[in-house]
Amino acid sequence: MDELVATTAAADRLRDELAAIEEEQATLEAELEAFNADYLREVVTVLAELHEIEARIAALVAKRSGSAEDKAAAGTARARSRETKAAVTAIPPAPEPLPTGDLKKLFREAAKRMHPDLAPDDETRQHAEAFMKRLNQAFAARDEEAIVNLVRQWEAARPVADDPRRVTALVTAVDRARARLEEVRGSELAAMMERAMAAAASGTDLLAEWRASAEVALAAARVKLAALQ
Repeated sequence: MDELVATTAAADRLRDELAAIEEEQATLEAELEAFNADYLREVVTVLAELHEIEARIAALVAKRSGSAEDKAAAGTARARSRETKAAVTAIPPAPEPLPTGDLKKLFREAAKRMHPDLAPDDETRQHAEAFMKRLNQAFAARDEEAIVNLVRQWEAARPVADDPRRVTALVTAVDRARARLEEVRGSELAAMMERAMAAAASGTDLLAEWRASAEVALAAARVKLAALQ
């Protein structure tokens, strides 16, 4: 009996940990979305103009020199300009305010019920993955009502399966969730946001500094282009 109680307690603790990791990742992704939107608006809009002028400069240099090296450099500059323009075109609208504590708690409770890594078979996993995708979308949209409805639907329609609270399965699920979270934390965008947050803590607006630096480079590029024309 004592062993059963201990196993159940361990399973409950792991389910809580799994849900907390998923909530942390979802929150981090919401923060990254907001930061990326700010970065695109503040910095990339200037970089797009800079890269366009640099592409024109490289094209003029290649035309005059005729060298294979300059032609290759012009091609690279054109590709970068196209990429930056595409990023500016895709600037998302300002995201909703970051998730509140109540929404995070609701997400954790929902994730404990429908996490696909707890599914005992492929059919149940596919069912859970569909629900988890909708859960993440609802969290990203800050839609509390949608999350509540998803939980109701899950409880009403989930497949009958073995109890997913097995400790071994839960340990594996937690490890996978941690790995996914660390992958997001290790992204280039996350590193940029961390730098910006650290700078803000010391009173520095890093986005403003990046924009100013891009504007200086843009002004220099305009002068160079005018000299070549």
